[in-house]
Amino acid sequence: MPDSMTMSVPAGAPLPFARRRMSGDERRQQLIEAALHLFATNGFRGTTTKAIAQAAGVSEGIIFRYFPTKEDLYTAILNHKARQQGIDRMLETLRGTVAEQDDEAVIVQLALKTFEVFRRDADFQRLMLRAALESQDLAQVAQRTLGLPLFDLLRDYVKKRQAAGALRAGDPALLVFAMVALPTYFSIVSHLFGLEMVKLSDREAAATFARLMLDGLRKPGRATASRATGANGTSARRKKR
Repeated sequence: MPDSMTMSVPAGAPLPFARRRMSGDERRQQLIEAALHLFATNGFRGTTTKAIAQAAGVSEGIIFRYFPTKEDLYTAILNHKARQQGIDRMLETLRGTVAEQDDEAVIVQLALKTFEVFRRDADFQRLMLRAALESQDLAQVAQRTLGLPLFDLLRDYVKKRQAAGALRAGDPALLVFAMVALPTYFSIVSHLFGLEMVKLSDREAAATFARLMLDGLRKPGRATASRATGANGTSARRKKR
């Protein structure tokens, strides 16, 4: 009689509990995720490749096989996050709104996307802040990867709206910073610092920010170019019906 503790394994089948070897792409992704958490927690300078290797359960040499330097690993994280957060899709959506020349809708969409990325991935936003504080070079890499495409789109939009007489004169770059700063700071306080100081939905907050910014951005004396939106995000035009 065969031993009751002996298991019969069909020929060619993997052994029980055998660890499947990761593919190159899977290993690369594992290292990115381990590094992202450590960079966000301890900072770029405070995170060693040895610590990343330990977190991923691999030798330090494995890291250098995929990423020759920590900077290469940081860049890979940014590219990964750009894809994960749908930066290209967001830009495409904004381009559609920009083409309609709806100032309010542009700002509302920008604010809603800002709220979303901070809420969904606080670790990555902490990493971005740490990188900006620790290294100008790292901050520039981040801006080239994630920030500049959006900034260029908004700056071109502001220039066109200024030329049309819809927005006040001034450096277009400064007007873009005004559009971006309010929802970004709100997200930092709410999602990174954890201070829930207002009780509004994202849509309500975005609509309020749009009104505040457009009051300052629109050319004095010019009639509203887009539909007036109430605090609940419902257009005044729709209310009249």
